[in-house]
Amino acid sequence: MKRLADWLTQQLGYKVFRSTETNIKKKALCYGAGVDKLTQYKWFQQQQLPALEFTQSTGTATHWLQEGSVVFGRKLLNASCGKGIVVYSTVNELSVECPGYTKYKKKKREWRVHVFRDKVVTIVEKKKRADWTGPSNSKIRNLENGYVFCQDFELSTALKERIEQLALKASGVCTSDFKGVDLAYNEANDDLFVIEVNSAPGIEGSNVEKYGKVVLACAQ
Repeated sequence: MKRLADWLTQQLGYKVFRSTETNIKKKALCYGAGVDKLTQYKWFQQQQLPALEFTQSTGTATHWLQEGSVVFGRKLLNASCGKGIVVYSTVNELSVECPGYTKYKKKKREWRVHVFRDKVVTIVEKKKRADWTGPSNSKIRNLENGYVFCQDFELSTALKERIEQLALKASGVCTSDFKGVDLAYNEANDDLFVIEVNSAPGIEGSNVEKYGKVVLACAQ
């Protein structure tokens, strides 16, 4: 956010500040007003959006495992980057009760869609680093497992439109002006679905200018 504030300062000709306090005399943008994972899953369900199946019941999670599904235990409901996730493959592993569980859905591709208010800023894809030599885990695509956000990838026009439309709908789950919507895609089943919405997405590199231009366009 400091980089974005500096970029806006240069473009506008006056100082743009970051602050944790509101001032009714100044225009303000909200960054980080998020909601917990269970609230998100319930909201997606209410809005009939394709998303991860969730439960707060250990019994239901056990049933999913008995059916042969992989289950994610969510020990932390306000974390990001895969923190607090426990992966269960068998009933015997389900020894620690979690406040929430999600049923894993197979995916070939995963994207983060950056959204400012009701505008898509950019789409980046999570890809494994070419030089990665660590453990391979495509279920949780984060930095710890060798995955990084990439700008260089191909999308058909039809799939890009679907991604943008679903991301904008899912972004309504929180009031932050800045959102990073994580979507995944099962190519075999043509299944596009929501993983989660981040209310404080990282803004760096070329994304600083991309966000800045959208912010300025919305302010006019």
